[in-house]
This record gives sequence, C-alpha cells and structure tokens, in this order.
Amino acid sequence: MLETFAPCARAPGRPSAATLPPSAAPSRARLLIRAPGLTRAFVLALGLVLAVLALTGCVAPTPTADSHRDAAEQTVVDLLSAVATGILVADAHRRDLALGPYLETTAGDAEEAARSIADTFGVLQPPTPEADLLRARLTPLCDDAVNALADLRIALNRDDAEGVAEAARLLAHSSDALTLLQGELS
Repeated sequence: MLETFAPCARAPGRPSAATLPPSAAPSRARLLIRAPGLTRAFVLALGLVLAVLALTGCVAPTPTADSHRDAAEQTVVDLLSAVATGILVADAHRRDLALGPYLETTAGDAEEAARSIADTFGVLQPPTPEADLLRARLTPLCDDAVNALADLRIALNRDDAEGVAEAARLLAHSSDALTLLQGELS
C-alpha cells in the first residue's frame, strides 16, 4: 500500500514553518519523500538509476581504428581553422588593419583553441600499431601549430613586426603540413 502524507494542522503552541530558522526547516529530500504519491522505494529506485547512469557515463568507449582516424581528421580540420586565424591576424597586423589589443586577444584565443584541440587528440589511446604511426605524425604538427600561435601572440604583445612575420611564416608552414595530412586522411 502506498503511504501518503496529508497536511496536518499545526499543534497549539508549536511554531509554524515560516517562523522556524532555516536549519530547522525540513530538507528538500525529506519533503520529496513525503510528497503525495511518492514512496521511499520509488525514490530509492530513482537514486539507484541515476547512480548507475552517472557511473557508466564515466567509462570511455574503446576506440576503433576508424574512430581514431576520424578523430585525427577532425583534429587536423580544427587545427587548420586555428592556424588560419593566426595567419589572418598576422596579415592584419602587417597591413595595420586592426588595433593591437584586438589582434593579441584573437591570437590568444586561437592559441588556446589549438592547445585544447591538440590535448584532446593527445589523450586518445591509439588502438592499433597503424594508429601509433598516425599519432606519431600528427602530434608534432599539433605542437608546431600551438607553438607558432604562441610565438604570434608574444610578438603581437611586444609589437615586434619581425616576430609577427616569423610567426606568420611558421603558421604558413604548419598550414601546408596539416593540409597535406588532411588530404591523405580524406
């Protein structure tokens, strides 16, 4: 039989819930259990289901060779976007098309994005020896892209035109290498 609780009148001489300090008020969990139509068994079952879902959500899927290759391809595409942003920023600086703070912020954002992209791929476990080779090839390209974007950010912060030009050259080289790998993965 389901047990429900009906509201009852306040006993004479006892304070109402409105006058109780917050620490004396019933907890939300206690109110949930006493809510009409809910039983302790239902609440416990719901808690168990949520715990199972939370625990199974923490397990990473076992990668396949195809999923690893797809992750590598997406990494290349995303890195190319960050590198292209860096190239545009360097060109805008060279042509004096934007203010320094905007260029520094944009370069920093591109560097941060590239670092996140590289880290995301870097933690993937290669499932096969062939995937090891792909990882060994892509990881240095990720590092080169991140370092070139960092060089750009630093040069912009120092208003170093030669440093910006050198970073642009490194970014162009990185873009070429990533584009070549993208063609091979497609």
